[in-house]
Amino acid sequence: MKAPAALLLLSIWLICATPAHAAPEPETLVMGQINLSFYTTSAAVVKEVLQRLGHPVQVVEGNHPDIYGRLGRGEADLLVASWLPNAHGHLQAPIADRLVEAATLYEDARLYWAVPAHVPAEAVASIDDLKKPDVLARMDRRIVGVGPGSGLMKGSERVMQGYGLQQAGYQLDVAPAPEWSKRLADASANGGWMVMPLWQPQYLNALYPLRVLEDPQQVFGVDRAVVVVRKEVWQQLPARSREVLGRVYLGIPLATELERRMMVDGTPAEQVARDWMAANPATVEAWFHE
Repeated sequence: MKAPAALLLLSIWLICATPAHAAPEPETLVMGQINLSFYTTSAAVVKEVLQRLGHPVQVVEGNHPDIYGRLGRGEADLLVASWLPNAHGHLQAPIADRLVEAATLYEDARLYWAVPAHVPAEAVASIDDLKKPDVLARMDRRIVGVGPGSGLMKGSERVMQGYGLQQAGYQLDVAPAPEWSKRLADASANGGWMVMPLWQPQYLNALYPLRVLEDPQQVFGVDRAVVVVRKEVWQQLPARSREVLGRVYLGIPLATELERRMMVDGTPAEQVARDWMAANPATVEAWFHE
């Protein structure tokens, strides 16, 4: 048989062998994930849910401004998770009309400043107390936060200004997460006095005795952690995917524990998510019920 005739027969066979009703392969969803560990484990649960619904997922990581920038440019389809209305409000505001709030992963998300519990409460109960002469004599005046451009750092800058802490001799810096957490570990081990910009959910709260400082000026608000999806992507998702994703809820204690398993036990985030879902079938089945 001549080559052209063979090619023609092969083409006809391929056409006939392909079912006319074959569904197209689902497009990969690009999930933006802020590069702090507590986002990583929560995002792993959302990723597992989407994959069980048949959606391939690609994860992109970056700091807060980077991930919101990707979302705005259409380079990411969803974000896990946006803290609204306070911590991430300034980042989401420029693109808010192009996003859908798909699910609330936990409420009572909080940013705050804390001190190790061994710092006496009668000496330091409030951020205002950091300026007292006897506290200044003992306190580490370098206050280190994490996450450039984060709500924690933006809020901490307002705390520094609102309470006049720079004039009192304090300095606010940003450091990589390992250095930031090591400072708390060292102070907890040696009894040092230091200030820890922190939040919940965060696994360090489960490892070290801490006391949250009162914030009379109420610089830090209370948020909810929301999975946000670009509207055009959301509208293209099957109705079942939208329904199931909308039911996913973790809560503060669980989000803290998932991160602890990754950071302290050394379990990869994807395995942490799968292990928890396997151990809690009733909760997961409630998300997926028809």
